[in-house]
Amino acid sequence: MKAPASTHTLPLLLEVGCEEIPARFLSDAQRELGERVRAALSEARLLVPVEDNNDLSAKARQEWQLQTYSAPRRLVVYAPEIRVKQPEKVEDVLGPPVKVAVDAEGGYTRAAESFVEKNHASLKDLIRTTTPKGEYLALRKATPGRAARELLPNLLSGAVLGLSFPKSMYWVAKSGPRFVRPIRWVLAVLGEGNQAKVIPLEVIGVKAGRATHGHRAAGKKAQRVLDFKDYLKKLSQSLVELAPAQRRERVVRESKVLLQERSLNVVRDDWLVDWVVNSTEWPRPLLGSFDERFLHLPREILVTVMRDHQKYFAVEDPFGKLQPHFIAVLNMDSDPLGLIRQGHERVLTARFRDAEFFWNADQRVPLRDRLSLLEKVTYQADLGSYADKIRRTRAIADQLCRELEAQGMLNTEQSGHALRAVDLCKCDLTTQMVQEFTELQGVVGGLYAAVQGEPQEVADAIYDHYWPSGAEDRLPRTLVGALVSLADKLDSVVSGFAVGQEPTGSSDPFALRRAANGTIKVLLELRLPINLRRATEVALLSLRNQGAAPREGVREQILDFFAERLRYYLESVRALRYDTVRAVLAARSDVPLDALARAEALEAIRGSENFEPLAIAAKRIRNILAKSATADDWQPGEVDEALLREEEERALWTAYRKVAFGVGELRTSAAYRPALEQISTLRPTVDQFFDKVLVMAEDRAIRQNRLRLLQKLHELFTGLAHFAEIATSGTT
Repeated sequence: MKAPASTHTLPLLLEVGCEEIPARFLSDAQRELGERVRAALSEARLLVPVEDNNDLSAKARQEWQLQTYSAPRRLVVYAPEIRVKQPEKVEDVLGPPVKVAVDAEGGYTRAAESFVEKNHASLKDLIRTTTPKGEYLALRKATPGRAARELLPNLLSGAVLGLSFPKSMYWVAKSGPRFVRPIRWVLAVLGEGNQAKVIPLEVIGVKAGRATHGHRAAGKKAQRVLDFKDYLKKLSQSLVELAPAQRRERVVRESKVLLQERSLNVVRDDWLVDWVVNSTEWPRPLLGSFDERFLHLPREILVTVMRDHQKYFAVEDPFGKLQPHFIAVLNMDSDPLGLIRQGHERVLTARFRDAEFFWNADQRVPLRDRLSLLEKVTYQADLGSYADKIRRTRAIADQLCRELEAQGMLNTEQSGHALRAVDLCKCDLTTQMVQEFTELQGVVGGLYAAVQGEPQEVADAIYDHYWPSGAEDRLPRTLVGALVSLADKLDSVVSGFAVGQEPTGSSDPFALRRAANGTIKVLLELRLPINLRRATEVALLSLRNQGAAPREGVREQILDFFAERLRYYLESVRALRYDTVRAVLAARSDVPLDALARAEALEAIRGSENFEPLAIAAKRIRNILAKSATADDWQPGEVDEALLREEEERALWTAYRKVAFGVGELRTSAAYRPALEQISTLRPTVDQFFDKVLVMAEDRAIRQNRLRLLQKLHELFTGLAHFAEIATSGTT
């Protein structure tokens, strides 16, 4: 997008050239470098403002100001226009108040003279300015702008060296700056054509110039760059497509073209497209084939070999049946003799032969005979083997099954399938297939169970039991699978906390946040009324039975952790208001499904006219009981009707008893919205009570009785949700 022409602005081009950046780091690095350069240019007052340009959308305005690009060997920032020189900065330096600095005759006092001396000015330069605190003397100070060429070296080098990567390197000194890969060249120019000037900056010993390098296959010779247009042209001639979006479009389009005549499709895989785009500078899809005999292997195994190990796209027909073809993406222009294609086909055939061998060899020892092998597979040093984990998980699953059977959600046969699936779900860890293709654990177990005669529900549960791996992942397909998944995740969370491996900051070695997020997702989206407190106690008991000694207080720590994950889900996934969630969880959160039902009911009545005034009254009641009243004023107990002297307190007591009885019946049937609506009908009676009745009466007996009445209301207002936690805009 071309910016408006100006004689006071010039284009800026920065390219950091280095060894290949890992694909998983590239997009974030491109985004962060753009953000850092934009912030630095803006702070230095070198960016041309675009707020007044109504012809551009917000996104187009940002692109007009700054554009970013990336390829495996380069990170690029291009600003079509930055100021050649900073604008003059004019600011008012505030001095003493006028009432102190100006005397009754209008002359300046010593305070004014000291102020101008300190700022190297004269009294005639003083002006008056009005602030919220009154009228003050001030000096208008103008700071001349500096040239962009003076500022850019430190600004740009700071932006580059400030980039953060999950892993980085140092190659000058351990205490020196780090970068993701060794930097080989830096291109930094300000201006266009022959008038463009190199910006004299240096990054980790590499001085900036006006040369770039193309694709490795295009040779090592550096190419001199005049400006951005020339830069793009030189890169294209050197087999580099700079824009990730254009590389993506080419990969998708040319892959479709290769399969068009055969009426076949690429198996959709957005992650693999991202990886290919960020791993190639000149992507060119190539169609390869493999022997049809390998199609007897399960689709999951074939696709995993192609995707995860070779970064090939699998191919299917319009009906979703896998075909003996694949798409590999080259990082070069062509393969005229077909030698590269043949090489890819040989490599894939070898990988498929391995998978075929593992499949056949593993069938000699069925999953049911591998249980004893888990005794020798360590789960965690303090938690024993995977066999120990299976025993703990089985105890948890047994408790979950009994809960759901009691509520009529599960039958005896399903419970048996769930426990059988728990017994077998980790056995595939001992197979050669999983040892070679670790990403297939669980999946391989399910596939093996199906061909080894286990019931289909058992096989599906084993296959699905790692799902969901977080709040965004898919759910197990069956209730039996959901129970196995829950039991496995609950054991992981509880045992992890029990041995001190709980998440801290960004560190989460056991991925317990992910396991807890998955637990909450299963419970809420499959509407399972599981009590997490009870399940946690069973899990801790299983640990003790195995000789472990969970840390003191760990149960409440675990339940708080689940409550925090529940809060995250309700706010982020269900988009409930933060104070609604806070109010509901303050009441109780042991049964997440119940908490969700109460939160949805509370959210539904928040717009009613009685709700906010009642929430304000709840805050007032809480504050009186917690802060104003002392042990000398009252002791908890029952309300004495004989001591209710005022009409308003008698009316409140009568209304309370009626509502409390109705709410109790509604809570039993989980009719939370009608229950909350009944509670909100107390609002007029509560308001009249506070308007007419002095709670802290002089007579202690009357004072105590009124405080006991407030305590009854407080218990009602905190049974389903803590009304006092709701954000309100006023007071009663």
